[in-house]
Order: sequence, then C-alpha cells, then structure tokens
Amino acid sequence: MAERISFKIDEDVAVIKFDAPQSKVNVLSRAVLASFTSIFDEIQKNDAVTSIVLTSGKPECFIAGADILMLDACRSAEELIKLSKDGQEALMNIERSTKPVVAAVMGSCLGGGLEVAMACQYRIAVKDKKTVFGLPEVMLGLLPGAGGTQRLPKLVPLPKALEMMLTGKNVRVDQAKSLGIVDHLVDPVESDSSDQDTLTYLEEVAVGIARQLAQGTLRVDRTPALFQRVLNLFYSTSFGLNMVFSKARETVMRQTKGLYPAPLKILEVARTGLDKGSSAGFLAEAQGFGELGMSTECRALIGLYHGQTACKKNSFGAPHRPVTELAVLGAGLRGAGIAHVSIERGFHVVLRDLFTDRIAWGEEQIREGLCDAVKKEKMTCLEKDGVYSRLFPTPSYDRVERAEMVIECVSEDVETKHAVIREMEDRVSPHCIIATNTSALPITRIAEASKRPEKVIGMHYFSPVDKAPLLEVITTAKTDNDTIASAVDVGLRQGKVVIVVKDGPGFYTMLPSTSGSPLAS
Repeated sequence: MAERISFKIDEDVAVIKFDAPQSKVNVLSRAVLASFTSIFDEIQKNDAVTSIVLTSGKPECFIAGADILMLDACRSAEELIKLSKDGQEALMNIERSTKPVVAAVMGSCLGGGLEVAMACQYRIAVKDKKTVFGLPEVMLGLLPGAGGTQRLPKLVPLPKALEMMLTGKNVRVDQAKSLGIVDHLVDPVESDSSDQDTLTYLEEVAVGIARQLAQGTLRVDRTPALFQRVLNLFYSTSFGLNMVFSKARETVMRQTKGLYPAPLKILEVARTGLDKGSSAGFLAEAQGFGELGMSTECRALIGLYHGQTACKKNSFGAPHRPVTELAVLGAGLRGAGIAHVSIERGFHVVLRDLFTDRIAWGEEQIREGLCDAVKKEKMTCLEKDGVYSRLFPTPSYDRVERAEMVIECVSEDVETKHAVIREMEDRVSPHCIIATNTSALPITRIAEASKRPEKVIGMHYFSPVDKAPLLEVITTAKTDNDTIASAVDVGLRQGKVVIVVKDGPGFYTMLPSTSGSPLAS
C-alpha cells in the first residue's frame, strides 16, 4: 500500500502522494484505488486535518490513467461495470468531502488522472509544456469510466467537453486554465534540479491554497465571461443540446461510418447525464464502460496499444554513442520531413542537397510545419525559433563530417546509393552509422559498397514523415547490434513507432506471411 501511495500531515493539511515504484508513470489499479480509499477515509476521520492535497512523486506524470493490464484482464461486462462503479465511488468521496481537496498537477494528467482531478474542489498545475490534460479512453475503444463523462460537460463548455472525449486529444495547461479545468497556474522553478524543485514548490503552493480554502480566505470562482454564460444558457436548452449533440454525432458518423462504437456511446452517456441527472448518468457510464470493454473493437485497440508500447522500448539496449548530430542527404519531401521531426526532438541536423532550390524548398516545408505548430499552440514562437536554429541547410559538406549518423534520401537507384556510401565513408568518422531510406531496394545490396557494412542499416520512414508514426529499421546479416540499437534509439527519440525487420522484399509492411524475413523485434 505505502509503496504506491503515501501520505503525510503538514500541520493541518494532509498530502497524499501517488508514486508507483519502478515506473515512469502512475496508473490507477485495483490496489491503488483500495490504498487511496483507505488513506482518504483515515484522513477524513482525523479532526486535526482540515484540508487535503493530492499530488505525485513523479515530475512528468500526475496520473496517466487506468492500468491497461487490469482492464485487459477483465473477462466480462459485469466485471468492468463493477470496476467503473468502484472508481466512481472512490472519486465521489473526493467530490463530497467536507474538507477541501486540491489536486496539484505536474506532467501528464490523463484518463483516470483527469477524472481524479475533476473530482477535487480546486486544481493547480505547473505552467509547463509537459503538463497536459485529456480523456484518451476513446482511443482504446472505451469511455471515461470514473465519472469523466458526467463531470467534464459541467466543468467546460459542452462542445469542448465532447471534443475532448470524442477525439482523446490532449489539452495544454494554458488552455486548460482558460477552459476552467485548472484554477491556478504555478511557474516552474529555474534551478539545476528544476523538475524536483518545481514539484516541491508545487506541493508548497498547494498546501497553502488548501489551507486558505479550509479557512475560507480563498473562494473558488469559475464564473465564465458574459459571452460564455450566454452560450452555456443556450446549451442548457433542449434546442441547444439537440444542436450540439446532433452536430457531434454527424461528425462522428462522417469520420467512423458508424463502425466505431465508443464515440457514439460517449454521446449517449453524456446526454443521459444532462437530460436525466447525475445518478442516471453515472449508471449509464458504468454500463457503457462494461459494454464497450467487451467489444471486439476495444480488445483489438488494447492489443494495438500493447504492440505500440512494446515498439517504444529498445530491446537492443542503449547505444554506445547516442546520436546527437544527424546529416540528412537529400532535401526532398522525405529528407525535409526527417530533418523536421529530428530538430523538433532535439537533434542538430545538417540538411544537404546538391541543388540550392531543393534546399530552399525543404527549408520552406520545415518552416511551414513549425509555424503550423505555433498556430495550433503546440509551441511558442520563441520555441519555434530555438527548434529551427538546430537546422543547418547546405549544398556543401560543412558539418557533415561531424555527423554521428547519416541518413541518405537520394533517388531509388542502387548505383547512386553506392556512390553516396563511398563518398560518406571517406568523410565521416569510423563509428558513424550510414542509414539508407529506401522503400524497396535490398539493404544487403546497398551495403555491398561499404567498407564497414556492419555500420549500414535501413531506416524506412513513411510520408508524410511528420505525421506517419511508423519507422522500419531494416537489418542485414552483417549489421552489428550497436548499429541497430542506435537506429532504434534515434527513431524512438524522433517519436516514431519502431519495428526492426530483416532484409526482404517489401520489408515488413508489404511482406507476405510466408516470407523468410519475419519481424525481428
């Protein structure tokens, strides 16, 4: 119990801390819920405690959601319904607490984590790009099962609440503040150990706010602006509800053709709560959770989630020399895309092409992508400038010699690729990896031109690179383990779902099941 959740008393404020051992994230499992309920009940009976703070021991995660393994282990709708009702009851205890409960959020606050936070009387969060809020259950073919479908539409404007639940997209902390999900923002601490210092400072601020709430010196005011109040009044009418839900259903049907049950069930359950009250809404939510959890779509999506999770781990170990500087040869669509995702993830990239007009085109594609990210509030203008400063476009070999990995994106011609490999090996260091981005040519044949075939590997990116998540890493019989580890490490740091395959016709994506080139990792 104490391993997953701990608590302490700071004078008159109880601080409950989620901190799963040997894990990067906190998740809600049966054991965690039981531990939390026990601790929360004990605190409620303690007359010396006047308020409560919920926080995390992990700087990058408040609570990431429910334990997927727990959901996957359920074998009946009834079991899932009970799981949902248990979660609803635990969070209802928070909501009905006579002692103010403050959620102190740093890092990801997703799924069950956001449901926990919404049940609290007050929410504060660190003003940092790592702090995000969302209800991604729909991406597993589920709906929020611990009260999320009932609390979110009452907390934020109805269209935004439905958008969050139907798309599963995250909301940045500044937007969460404007929506009313967050009541107070805390600036991060600038120090050598800034994350831990910020987490400590966040807890101190939360304790102070909890104490003020208990004393009555701080009152919660979530009154929206006049225009939003008028809209909310409209959404409360039958006509307004019908219009919003009709539009949402129309969008769902257009995007899913009615073949994906989770979004439709979310609409049904959310509408039940608004039409018939919270009790009916919570019951519908639990029943919908059980129904969806046993669906073919949900089971398939959970399987896909496990597969993607496995692909985010480097089973080849840590590379001896982690790559920090890349050279991308060819500034076309694929080359510019690789450079784009690389500089966004912290790599320094030399983008080389023989033709200056193609370099200019590649630069413009990258600039447009970064400006689009600013428009979508994924980064600030200052952050965009910092990212772009990591790009070094050139028609010469300036800085190429410094690269720890070269990714060639030249034309799909073996002789051309052979010439590139020979030229690169005369310029780069012996430990530099040469990756070829080809969708069809045998990597073994391309590596024939190399003096160091153990350092040659295939890295097949899909277009558009900044949107397509898959990366195939293709090995030959001579590729050494450290080269594979480095290629996988680069792909993971670029945010890709990486699969490692052996060299064969079409690699893995077009490989028939009878092929002798099975998935290697």
